[in-house]
Amino acid sequence: MKKVLALAVLCVSTNVLAAQPKVAYGEDNRIDIVDSRNAMRKNLASSTATQVKNSNLTLSEDGASYGLKNETLEDFILKISRSWWNPEGTPLCKGEKFANQLSIGNCSGFLVGNKYLVTAGHCMTSEADCSGFKWVFDFKKGEVEDLSIEANKVYSCKTIVSQKLTSSDQMDYALIELDKEVEGREPLKFRTEGKIGLGEGVFVIGSPSGLPLKISGDSTVQANSNDVYFDADLDTFGGNSGSAVFNARSGEVEGILVRGARDYTTYTQKDEDGNDYECMGVNYCEDGVSGYGCGGEAVTRITNVEIEKKIEEFEASQVQTPAEDADRGSLPADVVELLNSADLQ
Repeated sequence: MKKVLALAVLCVSTNVLAAQPKVAYGEDNRIDIVDSRNAMRKNLASSTATQVKNSNLTLSEDGASYGLKNETLEDFILKISRSWWNPEGTPLCKGEKFANQLSIGNCSGFLVGNKYLVTAGHCMTSEADCSGFKWVFDFKKGEVEDLSIEANKVYSCKTIVSQKLTSSDQMDYALIELDKEVEGREPLKFRTEGKIGLGEGVFVIGSPSGLPLKISGDSTVQANSNDVYFDADLDTFGGNSGSAVFNARSGEVEGILVRGARDYTTYTQKDEDGNDYECMGVNYCEDGVSGYGCGGEAVTRITNVEIEKKIEEFEASQVQTPAEDADRGSLPADVVELLNSADLQ
């Protein structure tokens, strides 16, 4: 089987630029959710969200939906390839997959509690990242072609519960609280102890290059000795950061996609008049996972996040005294006066 290597692309935001982009291996087997024949994987996709910059979303006057910025993968490649020596940018090569689909996502994330979501640490480095983006469920083919999404599928980040992005051990994860409970979607099941075995099958669901959600499978664990992360030959790109990586057998989350090789490289093709021109496209790595540029995709082990412990500690820290938590406007006037005059510590 030919191995696909994506060799050169910039990411969508400055915090993502700090992480290495991703790479596609195999026959570039990314597929849209609607095209999958695997019921389990399609169901897991419903608990997967795409991180979208606020400026790419416009709330309708009635508050019922958000308009989506009309920027396709072709537009995205042109934009990120522009430079002072190439002000017009380099176009996407003809025939590339998903060329005309929207490409407005930044990272991916997945539901682990009724209002808690996990993503990559480099996707959530500050409160500005928390407030500057929204999390969109059902960002997928069949839902967004009319450039709109129902408002009840869009959530905001309320606060960062726990986050790590360290160079010494390459830990990379974030656990956030959303602004409200997510209804109609099940939190994903995740490993709480032990680790996946070398050679076991895995698949990933997320938004490669900011595209509508894709499922990519036919991959295995390639390196498994590091306690922080494992490597797999997953078909992932920038925008997949924060995606859940699943055990292909059980459907349990094994980790968070965080880094890998680069995405696109420059080709020379001929236009309709037979003239040569340069374009960007996915490149092929014939030898698979092997050395520089083909080293596999790194996946933070989900056990390192300690999700249940972090949520329990966070919720305990949010417990207030009755006086602090009371809606004083609904209390009798004499009780409010007593509360206001009390020397509360």
